[in-house]
Amino acid sequence: MTAKEAVPARSDERPEKHSVVIQPADFSPLHEEAGGRRLLLSPRLLAVTGALLLGILMLVYLLLARSLIIETQPADANVRISGLALPLGDGHLVLPGHYRYTVSASGYLPKSGELEVTGEGHSRHAVTLERLPGHLQVVTDPPVAVRILIDGEEIPSEEGLARNIAAGHKRITVLTDRYLPFTREIEVEGLDNTQRIEAKLRPAWAKVQISSNPAGATVTVEGQVLGKTPLTAELIQGDRIVELSLWQYKTEAVPVAVTAGVDQRLAPVDLHAADGLLRLTSIPSGASVTVNGEFRGQTPMDLELTSGTRHQLRFFKDGYAPVVRTIDISASTERDMNVDLTAVFGEVRITSNPDNAQVFIDGKLAGNTGRSFTLPARSHNIVVRKDGYEAYRTTIVPSAKLQQSIRAVLLTAEQARWSRIPAEITSSDGGRLKLFHPNAQFTMGSSRREQGRRANEVLRNISLTRPFYIGTTEVTNREYRRFKRMHSSSHVNGVSLDNDALPVVNVSWIDAASYCNWLSEREGLKPVYQISAGRVTGFDISANGYRMPTEAEWAWAARYDDSSGSMRKFPWGNNLPVRENSGNYADSNAAQLVPAVLRTYSDRYAATAPVGSYAANAIGIHDLGGNVSEWVNDLYTIGTGLSTRREENPVGPQDGDYHVIRGSSWRHAGLTELRLSYRDYGAEPRDDVGFRLARWVD
Repeated sequence: MTAKEAVPARSDERPEKHSVVIQPADFSPLHEEAGGRRLLLSPRLLAVTGALLLGILMLVYLLLARSLIIETQPADANVRISGLALPLGDGHLVLPGHYRYTVSASGYLPKSGELEVTGEGHSRHAVTLERLPGHLQVVTDPPVAVRILIDGEEIPSEEGLARNIAAGHKRITVLTDRYLPFTREIEVEGLDNTQRIEAKLRPAWAKVQISSNPAGATVTVEGQVLGKTPLTAELIQGDRIVELSLWQYKTEAVPVAVTAGVDQRLAPVDLHAADGLLRLTSIPSGASVTVNGEFRGQTPMDLELTSGTRHQLRFFKDGYAPVVRTIDISASTERDMNVDLTAVFGEVRITSNPDNAQVFIDGKLAGNTGRSFTLPARSHNIVVRKDGYEAYRTTIVPSAKLQQSIRAVLLTAEQARWSRIPAEITSSDGGRLKLFHPNAQFTMGSSRREQGRRANEVLRNISLTRPFYIGTTEVTNREYRRFKRMHSSSHVNGVSLDNDALPVVNVSWIDAASYCNWLSEREGLKPVYQISAGRVTGFDISANGYRMPTEAEWAWAARYDDSSGSMRKFPWGNNLPVRENSGNYADSNAAQLVPAVLRTYSDRYAATAPVGSYAANAIGIHDLGGNVSEWVNDLYTIGTGLSTRREENPVGPQDGDYHVIRGSSWRHAGLTELRLSYRDYGAEPRDDVGFRLARWVD
């Protein structure tokens, strides 16, 4: 209690005897200095409070922070992390969040990146730094300028120093003139360090001793003059050409194979006297020139001739007499020679059929046919023309020693066109076909009075004018099997009908038509037969493909005799008996196969014979009688009698169930069948029926 708070003694009370009297003291109130403030907290308290807060913050940081470890290569690299990151051992202590880092080390390229630290665990990241490029200093013995290749690619270098080479295993190649390549494999350490390579170079040359007869020749290798013979030259390894030249001598080229470090002496080179130059001209120019029989060119020309030797020169040109000259020439000299050629003429007589046609010689009108022309003795183009005819063309070289003749047979446009169409063709399956342009009027069939005649041989007036090809033989098994590989013509009582050269049999008419279309398509021709669902629904008479002959074509080809202009009755002529070697019929050899045979005739075969085994008929066609009967193009009908109407190139009726079969076969021996007017019909295959090819030509 302060003095202010003391309670004063009451006046009516007496103090006790032994009480101590308390005396009041003077009191002076304390006064604050003017302008001062009273301190509420002491410095110590503030310091303690601050330390306490800092400790709390550090505790919270330690509770929330996660360790971040960045493993580096190299291990001693410096790591910097953005933001608040406390180093801790091999890593840093950081709060969860996004950070950037930078890793750097001496000799390496720095590397930066970003990473995310989560609150779920500690983070560990690996960073590998790329080494800085290194440098190579190449030191050679002997010291020479070099080119440096790294792994086969040349890199810039200066005085043997190659900079900025990526670290790693490298193949170093050192190249320099006149020395062998130096190669070494090294490990480039990089880190901006300079490595030293010492290269001891081996010479790439050899010493070559060169001499000549006579001496003093200039030696040149690849355009570089090395000196005069005799001399010893250092030549770079490889195949070299050493040239030796000397005035008035021919330059000699000597191939030399040089191996580095292997010295050699060449055999002395004998130099030969140089050629002389002869400048040749002629009147007229363009004359051919031979030297000692060897053609050398045409005038005007420069001719090199061996010196010191006599040469024979011959000049010749069409229309001129040849000229021969002899000359010798000194080494390294030049001379001129001019030759006058004398024209030579010959007589050519030109006639024509028809006559009085125009004659053009070398493109110019020279006159009319029926006279002689005097022409230079050289090649001339002769053209003979007359209105309404194709031009006749030829070439001729007149001769001064005899008169020559040209006979120009002029053709109309139609005749010329047919002259260009081949008279015979070969199909792609090997069959031969012959061209005919009949322009024929004839009667097909036979008279009722003809012995052996059948009722279906009605007489018909035929005009056959359309050109056509017809097969010289029947289609063989070999040819047909190119269309149907597994076809078999079978056999008769053990006698084979299936050999390759025998005519194909046991084929229907539709089989034959299908074969014709297949062959047409194979050769790019337009098929004749229109086939649908295994049936022929029609045929195209404008098509140029293969087909079977029409009945009119077959009858004309079988019966026409061009020697007499008449129509034959039998394949061999007009009378019996059967002529020897005239065909394959039912003879004594077929007695075991057929009921009736020709007892006095032998064709050597029991059944079919190879096609073309017997003589051709008058127009060169085989087996139109005998061997096998043949399918033809026409559907089968029977007329009612001879009609006065002439049929123009008939192709048969449009409707019918059967097709015509013409000609006798190996089964026939009777008078009816042996006649060329004999006609049969059918639809199904038979062992004695085949076919042959034909084609229209327009």
